[in-house]
Amino acid sequence: MSLSQGTSQLFVKEGNDFVYQKGTSNPDDGYKTSVYRHRDSEMRVVICRIPRPVCTLHIYVPTIANNNKGLPHTLEHLIFCGSKRHPDRGYLDALAVCNFSQGTNAWTAVDHTCYTLTASSEQAVANLLPVYLDHVLNPLLRDQQFVTEVYHYDENGKEQGVVFSEMSSRENDEYDLASGHINNMMYPAKNPYTFETGGRTPDIATLTNQEIIDYHRKYYDANNITVVMTGAFGDDFEETVLQKIPAEILESNGCNSRTPIDCSAPPKDGPRFETVHFPSSDADVGSVWFAWRGPMPGDAETKLALKILLDYLAENPSSPLNQRFVERSSPLANSISFSVDNGVPLTINVQFFGVPYASAQDADSAASVSESGSDGAESDDADSGSESNGAEEDKDAPHLFEERYYEDLLLEEIKRVYDSGFDGDAEALAKATKRMRQTMAVDMENQPEEIIQDTLCADIVANHFLPASKGAFTIGTCSRTFDTLDRLAKKPVGYWLGLVKTWLLDQKPYHVVMVPDEKMGERLEAKRKEIELANVARIADKEAHAKAIAQAIDSNKVNLSDEVKSTVSVPDASLIVTLPHTQTLITLDKPIGPASVVQSIECDSEFPYLSLHIPIDTLSDPLRAYLVLFQELLFSSDLELPAGLVYGTDEQPLSENKHIGYVAVDSCLADITTSKSASVGADNDVFSCSQMDEVFLMSMRMYDSNYGICARWFTQILMFSRFTSERILSVAQNLLSTISGIKRDEFSLSNAIMLHYDTKQRPNGPRWGNSHISIFEQEAFLKNIAQQAKSGKVADIVGSLNRIRDALIHGNKAFLAVSTPIGKSPQTYIEEYSRQWNACYEKYSANKGSETNGKSTIDALSESAGKYPAFGSNGVFPIEFATRMPDLEKNPVQVHFPLASVLSSCVQMRMKNHICC
Repeated sequence: MSLSQGTSQLFVKEGNDFVYQKGTSNPDDGYKTSVYRHRDSEMRVVICRIPRPVCTLHIYVPTIANNNKGLPHTLEHLIFCGSKRHPDRGYLDALAVCNFSQGTNAWTAVDHTCYTLTASSEQAVANLLPVYLDHVLNPLLRDQQFVTEVYHYDENGKEQGVVFSEMSSRENDEYDLASGHINNMMYPAKNPYTFETGGRTPDIATLTNQEIIDYHRKYYDANNITVVMTGAFGDDFEETVLQKIPAEILESNGCNSRTPIDCSAPPKDGPRFETVHFPSSDADVGSVWFAWRGPMPGDAETKLALKILLDYLAENPSSPLNQRFVERSSPLANSISFSVDNGVPLTINVQFFGVPYASAQDADSAASVSESGSDGAESDDADSGSESNGAEEDKDAPHLFEERYYEDLLLEEIKRVYDSGFDGDAEALAKATKRMRQTMAVDMENQPEEIIQDTLCADIVANHFLPASKGAFTIGTCSRTFDTLDRLAKKPVGYWLGLVKTWLLDQKPYHVVMVPDEKMGERLEAKRKEIELANVARIADKEAHAKAIAQAIDSNKVNLSDEVKSTVSVPDASLIVTLPHTQTLITLDKPIGPASVVQSIECDSEFPYLSLHIPIDTLSDPLRAYLVLFQELLFSSDLELPAGLVYGTDEQPLSENKHIGYVAVDSCLADITTSKSASVGADNDVFSCSQMDEVFLMSMRMYDSNYGICARWFTQILMFSRFTSERILSVAQNLLSTISGIKRDEFSLSNAIMLHYDTKQRPNGPRWGNSHISIFEQEAFLKNIAQQAKSGKVADIVGSLNRIRDALIHGNKAFLAVSTPIGKSPQTYIEEYSRQWNACYEKYSANKGSETNGKSTIDALSESAGKYPAFGSNGVFPIEFATRMPDLEKNPVQVHFPLASVLSSCVQMRMKNHICC
């Protein structure tokens, strides 16, 4: 008997299975997805079978707020404090850890709360599912838990509680402030999207535990939740797991929170511009935010088309908005962020970060000086011959935070794109669609769980709150995304121009400018102290007050008894699914450039991956200072190809030297690669890296059919990129703006400080790469670089960058990593790369010989290289083993770094680990 034919089953099958497309060459290749409905309620369980080691569990609860007390957010924390069947705090996470998981997690959005888990087997999910559901649907919600998790103030009046503390650190953050003000303009009053779902601290302070209990009763009913699971689940999972969940856990109290959200627009004469101040330790840069109301969530094709359009406008350095605002000698922003966000309706967002604010202040000061001047005499610099391009661009900088100014610049550029028909390229959006298809196909290979969960989340929220849904359960609206992309790729240029007009030009954007305020932190701190004094005045008995809080804290500590621990189920590790792959280490008879070893990996992928890892042991300290600039310039510089090489898809060698501008380089790479990077070490975050900071890493990923041309571009970029004063200046100034942002963020800054203090330098040799690329050294260095570039004195800079390039090309003990599709010979890919390298190196060495009279940079470097410890002593891996941690037992380090802009503390601890492999 099928599940749908019986009523004794706890869950019954709903509808037909459907397939989430993987994005491979076979459109029917994908992940089977099934939906089950609870027999007595509207609860659904969605199971997507993905044959990977990782299984995910997401419990979605559609939640909205009608005030700023943060009711949805409080439950995100209280849920984990124990349940009716499992009252011991910490049991859920102990069970998760014992089931091959890093623990549970959750997030709260404006229209839903989601509880998550990632584990390594079907059995682990089976062990956790009923326990997790019990915590979500049947939490304890005790008054003492409210004290520790939500809000209280101590005997000194200091406000505390996990939720309160989290929001006190966020509510005056640049990002949160901007988002809140944008939403308040975009939606009518009292709309759920106008409230801070996490809570505002003054409102959290008025919250009661009974309000939370009532909120849970309304929204956290089995009628309202949807469970989504992805992973390698067997065909009998429904029978052996779903049907065995204790029925009392899922009992509904009849509450159904399906209420349509008001989708109407605010009054047309309502505000569309706001200036918002945020606390900052400096006033160098701010940000400018724009948002448009988009289509309804059910319009999946338009949503995807808008994402493609924004990609075209702002994804790459060669994109129109980046060219207009970022990639210039006087940047008007250091980066652009864009998105089409889920909501009712969707929102279209474009944000400019690192917008120079100091220029606006300087202009105000200059205006004041001019007004008080004696005779208005002309400046001696009026015809001083300064760089005209920079002078023309600088005229915008003083006005960027004025009402409508940045908006006019943005809409002017969008209108230019519209009027020019995408700069005369009728295929521009077809190519952008192809790029998105490639990117999404790679994402579906790398992290299908995340992609599928994200699209299902949008469906779940729309089912619950979209007026047109009328309570119907529609799921998988984006399961055929790649079919949609294929249709969009065939759309005429008029379709895309219509999107620009309808969504970006015909309706005015909502516009917020975020102004850094060096004094705001002091004002907020003074206000906080006033609140603390008022709290103290309300305490009748300090001793009793402190005792009650201490009791609450003690009662909420994790203290699992041995009896409880014995009930924790541990899955069979042998049942974990593994990904098919073959790994081979090949020692080359003849090195390919610096690489003498190749790591070959065959895996189930349509996208080969090519990466070159070169030790930087030959680089002296002075050259290492240029590594950040070098890594950021390498893929965004001009190319100067010598005659005799093949360019792009041409079949015949060049008859003469060819210059390719960086815009053309970037545009071409965007078309043929799915990703590319050049960095010091792995997991590089520009000014730090997590691993291998003594290695320079260069990589590309691409469609299999593009491997040959990508290998060509890979080697040509390394050997023939041309560093110009314009690009050096633009990149240096954008890097400096990035540093300003890092210095404002307590977590990023504490990471940088920690890395600085917990690294012991080696006695004989250059300092570690992480030390050179840190913000503490790069800020002053990049300021000097920018100053030299502005004055046109870049010969020494270019020389240093070229010496780094030469050292990498002539390095040794590097290794090449090549991943290839299963069933294809890795040797073919290695030989193609070798052919491209040798062809380029022949021209490179000939040019270097003519430039240096036969002596290469590496010859000069080798004299000093011998002073440093030899690399490659631990087998084929090219890094020496070294303990970098200082002896903290003898010399413990504690750093207190005050930040005027931060209203909460950030504490980080670094411990020395002993790892055995």
